[in-house]
Amino acid sequence: EGTFADYLQMVVRRPTQSRLSHSLVYEAIISQGVDTNPEGDSVYGLFQGEIFGLERDLDRIVQYFAAAAQRLEVRKRILLLLGPPASGKSSVVDLIKRGLEAYTRTDEGAVYAIRGCPMQEEPLHLIPARLRDTLQEQYGVYVEGDVCPRCRYMVRSEYGGKISEVPVRRVVFSEQEAVGIGYYIATNPNPSDSSLLVGSVDSSQLEGDRLEVAGKAFRLDGEFNVANRGIVEFVEMFKADRHLLTTLLSLAQEQIIKMERFGSFYADEVIVGHSNEGDFSGFVSDEQSEALRDRIIAVQIPYNLKAREEVKIYN
Repeated sequence: EGTFADYLQMVVRRPTQSRLSHSLVYEAIISQGVDTNPEGDSVYGLFQGEIFGLERDLDRIVQYFAAAAQRLEVRKRILLLLGPPASGKSSVVDLIKRGLEAYTRTDEGAVYAIRGCPMQEEPLHLIPARLRDTLQEQYGVYVEGDVCPRCRYMVRSEYGGKISEVPVRRVVFSEQEAVGIGYYIATNPNPSDSSLLVGSVDSSQLEGDRLEVAGKAFRLDGEFNVANRGIVEFVEMFKADRHLLTTLLSLAQEQIIKMERFGSFYADEVIVGHSNEGDFSGFVSDEQSEALRDRIIAVQIPYNLKAREEVKIYN
């Protein structure tokens, strides 16, 4: 724990300390080791001994993260795992989440955030936009995104705009503690609102100017808020209400969480959905789903068809 001034010095010495969510997930996967099997397929240590007979499919998933880690346009796509029941879709995502949790506990995977922020805000967002190009040119530090409403209000009201004094602390991702890993299952096809995803609003704090209202009223307790800088898992994706899917599209395409009547704010996170073939076929046949279809990269997770791998599963 320290101040933003301390954190900035650390980042200048080690620019790779500041990274976006896809890069962090990719590093978490690669950190477990990569090998090659006799058939020439890449075998990733994260999945070894857990997932059998799906080496090429897993490699497609890792290659998605490899491209997204380079800040290519593919990072603005939703990764969809598509396959029959019990093919291993949830297991693959679960292993990635566990690997991400473990990686943030290491020195190489250390993540730092503005202290007290419910979205584990990247401290570099405190740097004004006019200085960011200079920071990248001189030190190779890339900054993307804006401060969340809670932190913006805190900086002005408690620190008088002196960003160097803002406290920064290390955070460890944990799904159980709702830090960096979100989870949403579309069990209700007609939810009353999108607050489960984008966070709720405290109606008792709606008085004051806009900055004060945004800083106090936004609870930032939705799954998208929880998953900022990490990963959110969207289970049975196409059973969700169309309104929620539109919210998901805004997050993927524009990296924006839209609050009804209260503006929007930046979020950086990996979106992984999974679905069965039937729901996906119904979604594809809907003409109104074209915008979301264009933002999806589907990876097939089929049943294992190799007898020797099936033996390993039973063993």
